[in-house]
Order: sequence, then structure tokens, then C-alpha cells
Amino acid sequence: MSTPRTKTATSPVADAVSDEPGTHKHRDDTPISVRAAQWALPAILLAFIGLFSVLQPSTFANQGNFTTILGSEAVLILVALAAMLPLIVGQYDLSVGANMGMASIAVAMTTSEFGFSTGAGIAVAVVLSTLLGLLNGLLVAKIGISSFVATLAVSSLLSGIVIWSTDGTVIVDNIPATLTDIGNHSIFYVPIPFLLVILIAIVMGYVLRMTPTGRYLYAVGGSSEASRLSGLNVGRLTISTFAVSGFLCGIGGVLLVSKLGSANPTTGPEFLLPAFAACFLGATSIRPGNFNVTGTILAVLVLAVGSTGLQLVGVPFYIEPIFAGVVLLIAALVTRYLRKEQS
Repeated sequence: MSTPRTKTATSPVADAVSDEPGTHKHRDDTPISVRAAQWALPAILLAFIGLFSVLQPSTFANQGNFTTILGSEAVLILVALAAMLPLIVGQYDLSVGANMGMASIAVAMTTSEFGFSTGAGIAVAVVLSTLLGLLNGLLVAKIGISSFVATLAVSSLLSGIVIWSTDGTVIVDNIPATLTDIGNHSIFYVPIPFLLVILIAIVMGYVLRMTPTGRYLYAVGGSSEASRLSGLNVGRLTISTFAVSGFLCGIGGVLLVSKLGSANPTTGPEFLLPAFAACFLGATSIRPGNFNVTGTILAVLVLAVGSTGLQLVGVPFYIEPIFAGVVLLIAALVTRYLRKEQS
């Protein structure tokens, strides 16, 4: 992944320092394809909404459907953002789905079976997920295991531990109302989980775009060796992305239980493909060629609106995973093309 550069920058550190807010100037030689790609996802989202509103005006084009989409996709957005952070530094976290699923079991089990308060149960789930993310980072940055292998192994271990701890049964009894209220209430027709996601996204977007730390992360993704030679602590930055990824998975697991009012030990891995599809699709827009927060969120909404619309139109059930897979492939190809255009 290429790092944004200015004319005078000579290293990843110089790039990060010189790209302070207000100092980056628009390059007149930016390819037209890259400029057009910035607005592709918003345009596709609006096109999908318009298309399915015409095809299914009574079931798709109503406030209840849009509220449902926003509320149900909040968890996927968090998982996608969790997957995006390691991708920024050139790593993969294939455990995000399993980590989120583990957090959902943790908050449900501690509150319904162990008598923890809602706040304590949430804290346990988020801390456990963050520690798991930290473990992933240590395995990758300190021990030197491939992120693909390390996180795939952790994902498998988590799935086994979760099924063992629950005997494979769904936790549905005694989930506190204070927890489910979070997922089933709205403010001005916008679900609380989605509002929380937007708050997290604003913070992440600010850190990644407006602080040296964020620009250092992109520099590491551009070239970890060059970043190391430039004085960046590549290991610490990499570990941090995995830890924050785990934190987001923990929040996602809590929101999932608050929305469903139950926790299923098999839930989690199915979020992995849509999350990565959103990351790569998001990298084709807003900041083409770079993984970014706004693009990732828009990509989740595009996938959600597309899937919902296809369901309401009445296409066969197997079309939805095919749709997600095709989108992922196209997004990866377009991202690769845009990187070449920017180089």
C-alpha cells in the first residue's frame, strides 16, 4: 500500500511529518480514474437505494427498513474496522470474527450465569478481546509468525474454547434488560449501536488522518523496513493495531448480544468474509488505494443495502454469499489497479 507523499518527503517519517493538516496540496497529475473513484461508493449506495426503492417501494423504501439496516450492520462495521487496522500496517487478522463471537459469549455468560452487572460483563468481554488482539500482535511482531498463520490459529482455538465452555448451547436466559436496551432503542430513528459506531469511527478517522501516529501506521504499511530504518517502532505500532482491533471486536460482541438478546457459540466466523470485503471495497473509494474508515463504513452499507434489496426482490438465498464474494474479488482488483495508478 503506498503512503501519501509530498514533493519534499524522503522517508516514511518525513512523509508523516510533512503531511500535517493544511500542508498537503492536491496534485494536478492525479489520474482521473483515481479522482472518480473517490465518489464511487456513495454513488453506488445511492443507486442501490434508488433501484430497490423503485422495485420494492412498500417493503424497502420505508423508515423501518433503513433503521433495521443501520442497527443490524453496526456489528459488521465494527468487525470490518477491526480487520482494517492490521491491513493498514500490512498484516491480516483472520481472528476478528471469532474474537467478536467470543466477546458475545463472555458478556452473555458473565451477566446471565455468573451474576455480573451489565457494566462488569461488558468490561470483561472488552478486556478479553483486547488481550486476544494484543496476543495476536505479539505473535506477529515479536515472535515473527506470519499474521495469516497466527490469527488463523487463534481463530480456530477461540472457536473450540467457546464451544467447549458453552457445551455448544445458545445462551438465551437471564440476559439483563439493561444490556438488551442498548441494542433495541433508537434516537431520532437511528439505532443506538449505529450511533456508537459513528462515534468510534470519528475518533478512528481523526487519529488516522490528523495525527502523526495515524500517518506512521500508513508508512509502516507502505514499507515496514523503510519505516524501521527511519526510526519508527514498527513492532509497537503493529502490536497497537492488533490490540485496538481486539477492542473493537469486544465492543462488537457486546452490541451483538444487546441486539439479539442471546449469544450463539457458533456466531462469529461468518462475519469474516463480509468484513474483509468491506475493507477492500472501502479502499477503492474516498481515499482510493488506501484502507480508510469512511470507505469501509460505506462499503458495509453498500453490501447491506444490496443484500437486503436482493432478498426483498426474491432472489435465491445462495445469491447473497455469491454477491459478497464477487464484490470482494472486484474490490481487490480495483484496489490493485488504483495503487498502480498512484505510483
